[in-house]
Amino acid sequence: MLIMKSPFIYILLMLVLWSCTKNTASGPNINHSIPVTTIIGNWSLVYDSTYTGVGTQNHAAVYTGQPGDYFNFSADGHIYTKEGNSLDTLKYSLLSASTIVIDSFGIALNGVPETSNITYQTYSDISVTIHQATIDAPVEPTPAGAFGRKVVLRK
Repeated sequence: MLIMKSPFIYILLMLVLWSCTKNTASGPNINHSIPVTTIIGNWSLVYDSTYTGVGTQNHAAVYTGQPGDYFNFSADGHIYTKEGNSLDTLKYSLLSASTIVIDSFGIALNGVPETSNITYQTYSDISVTIHQATIDAPVEPTPAGAFGRKVVLRK
């Protein structure tokens, strides 16, 4: 009977040891397997559109960026924003090169913020190259009104 238990204990021990893995992620906010340098840095705000109000008072609101307005994406998962006199700090997580989660964009269902899409464009002229990023949180209709956000940024 002792001989029969020995191989089973040995196999069980080996399965436990092989199933353990080491998590080597260096931070909770950024997926380091994607090129974060595309979004990292200071971007000038072109415009920010969102929805405001509740029920029948719900409507789209567009803020056009003024000189000095910015979205500054840091490598540690924070966005520092300035829109007019309003300063804010947001948290973000990159899921891929084209998807981002920004805590205050879109609707948070069960505590999980909505995923936004990022598109990049580059415009070149003889004297200047303009890089543009658009972050688009899908518009979601609800009984309280529509929710969503679109931000256009330039470098």
